[in-house]
Parts: sequence; structure tokens; C-alpha cells
Amino acid sequence: MPRGLSARVFITRGGSVFHRSTACDGLRDGQRKARRFGKENHTPENIALSVAMAKGKGACILCFPDFRPSPEAKRCQVLVDGVWVPGLLTQWRQGADRRWSGVVTYVVGGDQVTITKDQSELRPA
Repeated sequence: MPRGLSARVFITRGGSVFHRSTACDGLRDGQRKARRFGKENHTPENIALSVAMAKGKGACILCFPDFRPSPEAKRCQVLVDGVWVPGLLTQWRQGADRRWSGVVTYVVGGDQVTITKDQSELRPA
């Protein structure tokens, strides 16, 4: 089992990540958002971590803040709509203009987002 994760996790059919418990704010926000947009809500299912990973689900960064998908991954702060939010930096890239950007994962509005952000939108945690 990868370090920082638990043997059993919760997923929903419509979600992209697995959670430690059904009390997770990210899971609850995702359920509320689905209802607000008229989408079907799926009951969280308790399954083995290996099954969740085989289904392509990622780790919720709220539930598993210490999990690192690779040894290079680092905690960071990400600028999202003028607000700094906690994130996980998984990779640095240098563009043709010699500026750096980082591949980061963070949670906003109940959604876990993985995106590339300019160096000016990232800072150490």
C-alpha cells in the first residue's frame, strides 16, 4: 500500500478521487454541487484502495494531505481567483520563454483540479 493512504477508501461513481471517510468536506461539497447542477448523486461506496486506483481514481488532497504520488511532489500554495489555496506540486516545466510552470493539484469549490500554473501563481507551503 502506498505510504500515507488507507487500505479501504470511499468513492462515488461520478467522482474522480477517493476519500478517507464520507465526512470529507470535498466529498460533501462535490455531492452538493452535483445536486445544484441537477446531476445524479451517487452513494459513497467503501472499497479496497487497489480497486479505486485501478478505476483511475486519485487521492483526495483534503483526506490524504501527506500522500505524495512521487518523491518529488511537494506541498505548495496555488493562486486561484486571487486567493491562495493549499495544493500539491507534482512537476516543474520550463517553457520556451524560459519561465517555469508547475503541474499542481488543489481543491476549489468541491472539485479537485490538476492543472499547469505559471510560477507567479505558486509559492511554498
